[in-house]
Amino acid sequence: MLVLAVCFLAYSNGANDNFKGVASLYGSKTTGYRTAIAWATFSTFAGSVAAIFLAQSLLKRFSGKRLLPDALVGSEYFVLGVAVGAGATVILATLTGFPISTTHALTGAMLGSGWLAVGSQVDVAVLGRTFFLPLLLSPFLAVVLGSSLYLLFRWSRLRLGITKEWCICLGEEQVVVPMPQPSSVLALQAAAPVVTVCAAKMSECSQRYTGRVWGVSSQGAMDVAHFFSAGAVSFARGLNDTPKIAALLMVLPALGARSSLVAVAVAIAIATGGLLSARRVAETMSHKVTAMNHG
Repeated sequence: MLVLAVCFLAYSNGANDNFKGVASLYGSKTTGYRTAIAWATFSTFAGSVAAIFLAQSLLKRFSGKRLLPDALVGSEYFVLGVAVGAGATVILATLTGFPISTTHALTGAMLGSGWLAVGSQVDVAVLGRTFFLPLLLSPFLAVVLGSSLYLLFRWSRLRLGITKEWCICLGEEQVVVPMPQPSSVLALQAAAPVVTVCAAKMSECSQRYTGRVWGVSSQGAMDVAHFFSAGAVSFARGLNDTPKIAALLMVLPALGARSSLVAVAVAIAIATGGLLSARRVAETMSHKVTAMNHG
């Protein structure tokens, strides 16, 4: 039951989180949904595998040690409650199209189960220092870094003379033309091709960057950099989330010494969740937060 619950949590994590890293690729129309989710799955899985070698400290931290008494941390019933509670929270958000944090859900599930089981024995100091503080600071840090880098990149674009262009739609349209007959009773309707030009709304147009920098197409360079940055976000998320979920299975004696095997199983479940159930969160992240262009 515990293995199934943790795999359910990993599946929920993938369904809600996998697409977030590549949401800008889809939202800016740089690529379609299938290409974006394929790239997200590959880079997230790579991050999950890398976690086996690089994220052992997270594996220990999210087992609940130091936050809760060792006897409770080693209880299969406690871990089962945490896994099911966090997994149900994340999958419910996923089905309704809300992007949320699995880390927040795990922390809440550990606190809820811990307070119910041992009450005041929950170490509030450890909770604030190793859980709440990073969760509170990371969004503000990302806002500062993101806005600063945007200003730097925009200034660089203007200095390099890279301008924007908007597309218009040009093509043939089949128009039905009524042709009166001599009897005036019947009419022959012919389909005649007509060349049309139309300008769509701002949100429907494709904004691209013109010009070349050092002989390289600025738009091509932008798209390549965009793919790599999206992959880096997905890789980092897999690296950060996989050990948090895998830590829940460390209480089982049969799996405690096989952390690599556990991490791989979690990685597969995360990848599967993203492939099968990410669509609603993808639409929210890509189209309902802000309009995006290729830059």
